[in-house]
Amino acid sequence: MGFVTAGGRSSRMGRDKAWLELGGRPMISHVIEALGLVVREIAIIANRGEYRTLGLPVIRDQNIGIGPIEAVRTAMAASLYDRIILVGCDLPFVTDDLFKFLLGQAAEHQSVVPLGPDREPEPLCAVYAKSSLAEVERMIEAGQFKISPLFDRVDTLFVPFEDLSGLSGASLFFQNINTPDEYHRALALKDSSHYSR
Repeated sequence: MGFVTAGGRSSRMGRDKAWLELGGRPMISHVIEALGLVVREIAIIANRGEYRTLGLPVIRDQNIGIGPIEAVRTAMAASLYDRIILVGCDLPFVTDDLFKFLLGQAAEHQSVVPLGPDREPEPLCAVYAKSSLAEVERMIEAGQFKISPLFDRVDTLFVPFEDLSGLSGASLFFQNINTPDEYHRALALKDSSHYSR
């Protein structure tokens, strides 16, 4: 099952980034399209009702203001399946090939987390197992709101960016859009030959 998290405050953007247009469509629509080629069901994790206009279930956070760890918890709690793809609404250049690759690495791992070109984990573009829910809940109860410690607590596979680099569009997978400058760069990329959708 796929989940798109759109619960952030978009404070650096100054407006809800999910609705910024790329190629004549909201940025979040590009993420949904890529997910839809891989999973049977998609839901949006958000605390505002306007996301229902996208025609998908919208799930609200229970723990407000604790950051992306709550999106992980919400996805695990709501999923009808053991495997979950969680992706941020601000990653409009993700592709179905990326998601298929990550799922193909899952095997018995509870988390499959790609590393960006900077070798940093991308926890909001990752595969999780619903079986990790109890561990996430324990973290939240203990006041641990960063996602990264989860990867020390459950069987996690980190996928080096080099392993992804052969996929079409890989250089843009983790170009997230958080600021007006990043949005303007994304618009330029949309008009370039690198933008395929």
